[in-house]
Amino acid sequence: MLLFTKARNKGFLTMSEEAQYYYGGKKIIRQVMGFMMFVIEIIWLGNHLNGGAKYLAYVTQLPDVTCKIITVLGFGIYVFIGGYMAVVTTDAVQFIAILIGFLTIAFRAIPMAGGYQNVVDTFTAVGKPGAMTFYGLGSYGVMAAIALVLSTAMGVIGTPTHRTRIYTSKDEKTARKAFLGQGILLFGWSFVTAIIGMSCFTIATMNGDTLASGDYAFAYMATNALPPVVGMLFMICGLSATMSSGDSDAISGVTILLTDVYPSITGKTIKEEDYAKVSRVALICTLGAAFFITLFVNDVIGYISTIVGAFLPGVAVAMLLGRFWKRVNWQGGLACIGSGDADFVYSGYLLGFIYAGNALAARDYRAYADLYYELPEAVQEDLLQNYIFWEAWDGAVAEAANKMNDTYLKINDQKDGVESYGRVVDLMLSH
Repeated sequence: MLLFTKARNKGFLTMSEEAQYYYGGKKIIRQVMGFMMFVIEIIWLGNHLNGGAKYLAYVTQLPDVTCKIITVLGFGIYVFIGGYMAVVTTDAVQFIAILIGFLTIAFRAIPMAGGYQNVVDTFTAVGKPGAMTFYGLGSYGVMAAIALVLSTAMGVIGTPTHRTRIYTSKDEKTARKAFLGQGILLFGWSFVTAIIGMSCFTIATMNGDTLASGDYAFAYMATNALPPVVGMLFMICGLSATMSSGDSDAISGVTILLTDVYPSITGKTIKEEDYAKVSRVALICTLGAAFFITLFVNDVIGYISTIVGAFLPGVAVAMLLGRFWKRVNWQGGLACIGSGDADFVYSGYLLGFIYAGNALAARDYRAYADLYYELPEAVQEDLLQNYIFWEAWDGAVAEAANKMNDTYLKINDQKDGVESYGRVVDLMLSH
């Protein structure tokens, strides 16, 4: 997010507005991005509803759906009454409480699991020795770890609530300091949660317990590694922290709905004096949509990987290209936003290189060769495989098909026939 803190100086209200700025002020970018951002906020809000319901279900033993209803009502009442300042204030208080809770559990976890060596032996016994290596590299490998880092980055870049923290910061410097501090804290926090998770698995194995889901790890440790009263206190803190984080998404979602989505649909803007009243209706709609989605997904991690992963990559790529590539255009931005797939974006650029590269090679092969060997080896391999594929189809049949296509095009008023395909390079480069 440090790459985007300069946006604080532009006075944006929403991520859609920022995207519109990057893509030449095109209204369609803001409209499409507005709908995408609203969907993403609903998805993240649903994720928090799922997480909060998991805590509540573990504590009360109530059915999942009942816990989700209670959680969504809690979200609604909290935001309805307190608004954004209540979220900011309670976030700080609950962060301190949950920090103390997690650290206390982490310090007690390994001794309760019989020591570090017993944790290692337990994972080895179940055939998962790689889980004990640094960041699990022994289990998943370096490339998987890199992919995890990149996917996390995509999630952060494509999430509107992180942008809200930039837009509402005192200035750019404050935003940069906040994100830098957050990054350092999260790096340290990753070790704390890993310790709790590995210890939880070991203790559960020792006790003959089987957790229905990894989502219950913190709840299990809170009620086994701490005295019941203290454990319950931290469970409530965990639930409150989850709800508070979700409230931020609820507020961002309402803002996007009223600022970007509503004007796109109606062509009208909401009067300033009506915002308070209309925002409450928008809040109910946003929470209702998020709650509806959670009815079909119970596992938090599965929810994130399945639903969130379908939307965020394309949005993140669009924001990165818009921020750093001066020649980016709104058509490419729409393709990125709508694709939800980084491979889609890559294939588009590769095809563009093939068209332009063929045109260059026909005129100056040395220049093309110099450019080709500057490409990463993986891209060179893709180009080679593409050549091999089409070369296999070259021959008399391909020549006959080409002549038929040339005739067909000329009959349909394309005077240059198949030669007109070469104009894609002129259009692409001139645009």
